[in-house]
Amino acid sequence: MQSLAMQTGAQGEILLIEQKVDSAISAEAFSNERWTCRILHGSLPGLSAARNLSLKEAAFDQILFCDSDAVAREGWAAALQLGLDASDVAITGSRILPRWSGRPTILARSAVVRDQYSIYDLGPETKEVERVVGAGFGLDRTKCSEQMFFDEALGRRDGRLFGGEESDLCRRVSAAGGRIMYIGGAVVDHVIPRERLSALWVAKRLFYAGCGRSKTGGAPSPSRKPGLADWLLLPLILPPYALGWLCGKLKG
Repeated sequence: MQSLAMQTGAQGEILLIEQKVDSAISAEAFSNERWTCRILHGSLPGLSAARNLSLKEAAFDQILFCDSDAVAREGWAAALQLGLDASDVAITGSRILPRWSGRPTILARSAVVRDQYSIYDLGPETKEVERVVGAGFGLDRTKCSEQMFFDEALGRRDGRLFGGEESDLCRRVSAAGGRIMYIGGAVVDHVIPRERLSALWVAKRLFYAGCGRSKTGGAPSPSRKPGLADWLLLPLILPPYALGWLCGKLKG
């Protein structure tokens, strides 16, 4: 919240969707001459539902999403907003770098596993892409407006590590004619807690990634071309993903 309130070069509203009704977070603590903070309290079934609520309640049409475990660097908001100013750009994505809370396992050398950690590093340039990653991204809800929603069957909910909601959004927006841009100058640090460094957590995340893929269809699309580490670690990566895909198909 502090990293958002300190953003310069842009101004507007900070909208916090807070699950805890008795939270001690104060809107006044994060309001200043550039940003007005507003907090919405409520029990929601998952992340996609919270984002849909944001789309409904936001005071401005250009909406930037930042996960609660991500820290925005200086210039993040301004860079994403500048990208959205282009008439045909509907979605802009951040460069997402890891902030490890401990030593990652060897599995983290795989591009596929790094995607599960929401690491999205395509370098400092700006380029057109097929999708963004949810730790930090922006959209203009007036462009491809009929597609500007998140599928609530995807995304984190009920303690389950589902994903795929941003990829689903990007596919629909792209099909409707909207462009999706990766903005390398818009950087967030994604804090990865120690409990997510275990091989068990990675396996669980891969399982739910397979479940999500079974629903959205298509082939897996890692953010970078698979390298040697991906092929060497494939015997460890593939089984939980394939099991999740199979379970997703069987359960519909």
